[in-house]
Amino acid sequence: MRHGPATRRSKATTVAVQAAKRVYEVVREQLPKDQVKLTITVPGSICQEGLTETVKIMRRDVVGPLKGFRQDKIPLSEIISRVGGQAAFDAAVLETVLIRAMGDVMPVHATRMLPGSEKIATSMATLMASFDPAQPLTFQVGYSRLPEVQWSEPYQDLKVVVQDTGNLETDTAAADDLIRQYLKQEGQKRVVADRGLARNDGAIIDMRIAPKRSPTAPYPGLDKDKFFFDTDQDPLGLAENMLGMVPGEERTWDFVFPPDWHVELWRGQTATARIKLVELFSYITPGFDDEFVKQHYPQFESTKDMRDSLITSTGLQRMKDLEAQVQDAIVTQVSACVASPVPESLIQAQAEKEYQAKLLDLVQRGVARPEDIEEQLTAEALQAFIAAERAGLEERCRYVLATEAIAGEQGIDVEMEGLDEEVERAKQEAKKDNVGFDEEVYKAELVEKLRYAAVMQWLQNNLKIEVLPWGTAAAVDAQPAGV
Repeated sequence: MRHGPATRRSKATTVAVQAAKRVYEVVREQLPKDQVKLTITVPGSICQEGLTETVKIMRRDVVGPLKGFRQDKIPLSEIISRVGGQAAFDAAVLETVLIRAMGDVMPVHATRMLPGSEKIATSMATLMASFDPAQPLTFQVGYSRLPEVQWSEPYQDLKVVVQDTGNLETDTAAADDLIRQYLKQEGQKRVVADRGLARNDGAIIDMRIAPKRSPTAPYPGLDKDKFFFDTDQDPLGLAENMLGMVPGEERTWDFVFPPDWHVELWRGQTATARIKLVELFSYITPGFDDEFVKQHYPQFESTKDMRDSLITSTGLQRMKDLEAQVQDAIVTQVSACVASPVPESLIQAQAEKEYQAKLLDLVQRGVARPEDIEEQLTAEALQAFIAAERAGLEERCRYVLATEAIAGEQGIDVEMEGLDEEVERAKQEAKKDNVGFDEEVYKAELVEKLRYAAVMQWLQNNLKIEVLPWGTAAAVDAQPAGV
């Protein structure tokens, strides 16, 4: 069975990758015990691209500035000499070609691959003996397929029931909270010395928040001296344990990170907070009138216009939160319909991906430095993550299996354009953040994400979904339609 330019077609699903403007010949052979062998032929033009790319990189990173030569004119003989001879140079070019070919072909032709099972079956000695950058290169790749999904009940019959996270009344209250913050920003602070901390106050505090199991190693970004704390902007609920504190007083208590905390890795963890109150303030705020709006927020015509706009934006955010809640419920219930066992290698791969993504998120948010997360990229830390998150990992892995099966059963198509451009953008972003970047892995994950998004959209459009009004006293869960 032969395919065109990096495109997979079957009766069940079609994945067209337009980004790879490179044409490969791929022969797919199904072997016993869920094993698959791909024979990939790389055209000579792509091998030549690999040679050009390798020379460019070596001129820049291996040879560097060379007296008497512009960097793009450094002789090839000089490059070959610097890297250790012709054999070492050819091996580097071959590696470039193989990485590019695997990155283009595997996300499309191996969509049901068990993570980590892929292996180039052709020996390096054989490849080196036949490799000529001006000629086509053929090599073989073997991998294991994900197990076929066995359903405990039909996913098509599911009914998803969720509860709205608010209503117009809560949207209005949230808008009023924002207005109070805006008034504080334009108001004045007054030092308080005759009472303890109360609601609506501000304070200068020394803050140390660390895992309860490791109190001497604070969370990145949560170890601060002379930090300004506003009791009305308190996502961790610290103020509840600080009420009545006076300057110079210190308190210590344990708490659990909320389930919606912005650093996903810390959600649900028990932490120890040690807070010392240094200085206490109350606010003197201006009145909220049309003159205030005109002076500080001229994009609004009046207090009514500003308040109505805030209520609308709060409502829109609530709708986004509700959609996320629906999607979470779908994942939970569809996963529960999968009766097939989850391969341990799939759990390991999912854990590695999630753990690394969570650490990278810390860097991108400015919560931690790259050197901070390097210390946490250990096998021991990963295994601790798996132990703590196993139930959730197994659920998400069952959903991975379900997604692949549903895409095939329902003939869900995914069209992806601009893949190379997106990979290059992500590569530059990773370079900026000083973190490692694997083009092949990123490309595979990008195709996977688009496929999962398409399946989720199908499920949202085809399952029965009921949204209960805010405050409804009813059991909320995803359940079979007949229940």
